[in-house]
Amino acid sequence: MKSGETSFLERYANAFAEIEGMFQLDAALLFLAYNELIRERGIAGNVLEIGVHHGLSTITVAAMRGDGAQLYAVDLFEDLQEENISNSGSGNYAKFRRNLGAFFDDLDFLAPFKGNSAALQPDDLGDAYSFCHVDGGHSDEETYHDLVLCAALLRPGGLLALDDYFNPAFPGVSEGAVRFNLTHPGALTPLAIGFNKVLFQKPLASFSLNSLFANRFNYIPREGAVMWGCPVNLFWSGWRYLFDLERSTPHRLKRGALPALTALLEPETDELEVSAGADRQLIVNCVNTSQRPFLSGEGAFGLSYHLLSGDGVMLQMDHPRTYFQEPLPTGAAAALTLTITAPVAPGRYVLELDIVWEGVCWFRDRGSQTALVTLTVT
Repeated sequence: MKSGETSFLERYANAFAEIEGMFQLDAALLFLAYNELIRERGIAGNVLEIGVHHGLSTITVAAMRGDGAQLYAVDLFEDLQEENISNSGSGNYAKFRRNLGAFFDDLDFLAPFKGNSAALQPDDLGDAYSFCHVDGGHSDEETYHDLVLCAALLRPGGLLALDDYFNPAFPGVSEGAVRFNLTHPGALTPLAIGFNKVLFQKPLASFSLNSLFANRFNYIPREGAVMWGCPVNLFWSGWRYLFDLERSTPHRLKRGALPALTALLEPETDELEVSAGADRQLIVNCVNTSQRPFLSGEGAFGLSYHLLSGDGVMLQMDHPRTYFQEPLPTGAAAALTLTITAPVAPGRYVLELDIVWEGVCWFRDRGSQTALVTLTVT
C-alpha cells in the first residue's frame, strides 16, 4: 500500500467523490470489520471480485487479501458489453487499473480476467480464497453460477459478499441466491445485511463470527433478523462516523468519537386514526438537546418514523424524511410537518418518531429518546 501523511482509509473515503461506482463506504467498512475477525483466526488468502467496474470496491477487496496473496478481478470491461445481459454496469480497464494503482505501490498481486465469469470454473482460479465479492451479472443464472464458483473457492470460514440481493430492480439476484441455497444447503451461512450487501460465511464450526462481532464492535447499532433460517445482523445506520479513519487500517478498525445526539420530540397528538393507505400530516416540535447543531438541507438531518406493530415489533424501519431547512442550534426548537402513510391493513400500530443523520445514524441508536404515537388504521 502507498504511504503518506493521510491514512489509507482517509484517502479512500475521499476517493468516493472521484471514482464512479455505486459502492458505499459503509459497505467497505462492513467488509473490513468482518474480515478483521477472520484474519485474526488465520483465515487470510487470495481474494476475488466479480464485477469490478472502475475499481471503487476493488480497493477495499485488494486490501483484504492475505500477505503475498492475489486479487483475481473479473469483469467484461469495455470490450465485451454485448455479454452484459442484465445491464448491471460497464467497467473500464484503464480507469480500473489507474484507480487501483493510486492506492498500491505495485500491482503484481493483480490477476485480471477480461471476460464473463460464466466461463470460469474453480480449477481456473486455484484455492485458498478468504473473501469473494459477487457484483457481476445480476440475472438468475449469472448469480447462481457465481455463488457456486465462489463457494467452491472459499476456505472454510471465508466470506462472500453478494450485491443487490434485496434490490427490486434486479430480482434475478435473489432468485439465483435462493436456488443456490436449495441446491447447496448449508454451503453458505448468512451473517449480515446492510448497505445493499448480504454477507455470507463458508461454515467453520470452531467459532461464531457474529458472536465475535458483538464483542469487538458492540458500539455499532444493529437489529436482528432471520435469513435462510439463520440469525443475521441487520444494519440500518451508517458506519462512517463510528470509526477513526486516521488511526484505522484495513486490517484494524479503530473506534471513533461520535458526538452524543439527542432531541426532544413533541408530536401535536399521541393518537392518530387514519384510513387504510391514506396520508396524514403530523406536526412535531423538535428541540435540539445535543451539544452540536443539526445540519440542514436534503440528505442531512431529518425527521422520520419507524412503523411498529401494536405490541412493539418493528415492521418497517425506513420512511420518507422531513429535513431541517435551517441549521438548528443547541437548545433551539423547530416545528416540522411529517407525512404519515397508513398501512393498507387495518389494525392498531405504533409510530416511533425519530431523527436521522443521513448516512450516519438514527438518534435512537445513539440513546436519544424517541416519541411514540398510537396509529389506528380503519
